[in-house]
Amino acid sequence: MSTTTVETEATETTLTQAINNANDVQVDGAWAILKYKEIGIYRKVACISELLDINFREVVDELPQDEDGRILDYKTRHIIHDALIAVS
Repeated sequence: MSTTTVETEATETTLTQAINNANDVQVDGAWAILKYKEIGIYRKVACISELLDINFREVVDELPQDEDGRILDYKTRHIIHDALIAVS
C-alpha cells in the first residue's frame, strides 16, 4: 500500500487522514461504500467513518456543506474519491 498523502481542497481532514492510514481491506470497503448507489452521501460518510473507526460528527463538521448544513454530495464524493485514488 502506498503511503502517499492526500491533498484536498484546503487542508487534510480527519477523513482523509484516516483513509491515508487505512489498510487494504478498509480501502476496499470504502470504495464499495462510495460506489454503492442505494444510499446518499450522509449515510456513505457514516458508514466510512464506522469502517475507519473515526468520529462521524467530527468528519461531518469538516466536510463541505450548504447554507443549511447539508453535506455537499459532489464535493464530498470528490474528496473521498481522490483520497482513495491516492492510496490505491
